[in-house]
Amino acid sequence: MNTLHQTQMTRRQALTAMATIAGIGAVHAAAPPAGKNAMKIGCGTVTFRTLPLKEAMDRIRRAGYRYVEPQATGPWCPHVDAWKDDPQKFRDLVRERGFAGASALWAPNGAIIPNPNSVEGISQAIRWASQAGIPVVNAGDGRKPKNMSDEEALKVLRERLAKILEVAEECRVYLAIEPHGTFSLTAEGLKKIMALSGSKWLGVNYDTANVHRATYVETAAGAYSWTPFGKPQDEVATLKAIVNRVVHVHVKDVVGANCVVLGKGSVNVRGCIQLLKQHGYTGLLSLETEGVADVEQAQSFIEASRVYLEETLAAL
Repeated sequence: MNTLHQTQMTRRQALTAMATIAGIGAVHAAAPPAGKNAMKIGCGTVTFRTLPLKEAMDRIRRAGYRYVEPQATGPWCPHVDAWKDDPQKFRDLVRERGFAGASALWAPNGAIIPNPNSVEGISQAIRWASQAGIPVVNAGDGRKPKNMSDEEALKVLRERLAKILEVAEECRVYLAIEPHGTFSLTAEGLKKIMALSGSKWLGVNYDTANVHRATYVETAAGAYSWTPFGKPQDEVATLKAIVNRVVHVHVKDVVGANCVVLGKGSVNVRGCIQLLKQHGYTGLLSLETEGVADVEQAQSFIEASRVYLEETLAAL
């Protein structure tokens, strides 16, 4: 259940919040002790999606993370309601729990091509994020309907992106496309999506595991499933093709369909981080899991993964 409450912000408050974040630089500005040019480490609340937001944030902070990433994807992970929750109260929660910031927000109605409500849902998430101090909103292209050609699907995607990116530019919040759909699971597909707009507010939320296992997240029997879709890709080679468009990263490791502690699976997480460093990326590495482990297992999982990330960054 959500732990925030609805209020109305004044125009002055909204403009002040927007001026504060001023794009992705808001995340980069609050640097960890490792140095201002170091990548930052965060963790998504989806790991504790069955807990209230406050408790999920407490557990993530207890595990040593300095950044947090919520989702607005109820009922799966209902930690944020972009229509009802007060973004200032969220900012207060982030500050009170000692986080340096929130890295990104997964949008409601986030599958752009198949979901006619995607423009409204993602646009609302961007407006909310701008007031909540969150510089990136994540979404996916989504799986195109079977009776739709690639050309038709890309046309729909271009038209909807244009509308969403108008809001992103106004709010100075990045729209980050994650590998979640027909086109975004390959390097060529991601490049096609990036070519659909000249807006600097369009970027990539790179997920290290999604292209590796070529799965598409969808609802099945009232729950989420990760269905094999397409051909598995090399995660480092795919990242290399679009690394200059990356504004946020989900670090995830897997064995088959199951998430495992970073460094214990088949994903070349280190290779991806090394490539990001070589290309000057100083943004967030946000740990993401599938939110299926029990609470205490999840706690151990994120603690061990933080150690892996810190040791990897120190060694590069």
